[in-house]
Amino acid sequence: MKEQISKKLAKASQVYEQNIALRAMVNAIPYVGSSLDVLFAWKGQKLIQNRMKELFEELRKEMSSISEGKIDRKYLESEEWFDLVIRVIEAAARTRSREKINLYARVLRGAVTIQDRREFSPEEYLAVLTELTLREIEVGQVIYRQQCEVRMQPNENELQWAWRMGWKQLPELCSSVPKEDIPFILLRLQKSGLVREITGTYFNYTGGVYIITESFRKLMRYIGSKNE
Repeated sequence: MKEQISKKLAKASQVYEQNIALRAMVNAIPYVGSSLDVLFAWKGQKLIQNRMKELFEELRKEMSSISEGKIDRKYLESEEWFDLVIRVIEAAARTRSREKINLYARVLRGAVTIQDRREFSPEEYLAVLTELTLREIEVGQVIYRQQCEVRMQPNENELQWAWRMGWKQLPELCSSVPKEDIPFILLRLQKSGLVREITGTYFNYTGGVYIITESFRKLMRYIGSKNE
């Protein structure tokens, strides 16, 4: 494991030698800047460097809202943290989306806080977010906002609850997504474990209604959703 990480760090060493502004930005990140200092370098295209800068800026914003007492300093010295950082950098380098880069920064922020590490898995959350497209994330966020807080009423089944939460308005709320693409996106979200299709024998129901999973709720708690 140490040998693999060393190779990755060696690959990432040269930007700091040539880019003073980037190194200063990383060192300015509260609490985690010094541990990131030895990691962040990426030989190659200016585009990748710009995406790294966006990631560092988003991480700086996210870390500025965390008090020092919540930082897991032992974790910051671990190989697990180093490996996660490399994966996040690689993910950020592959996207032009500022929204996804912000989500990746929030994965890092969640990882460095004191928590039950058996309950949350930043590596799995990063893998899910990396695989999803922006349109899939948009649809997932709409469903989550509909269903995150309100509980079922007495004698109400899952299908009735989903309809009451506004399921039929989903195409209107996902204005940038063609209506005909939504069923495919829902299947992708189900494959990721964020939603599940309601099944069972209900009058006049032929399928196609989905509800969020507990895994989705945990992910949103982890990245600090304002809706949880």
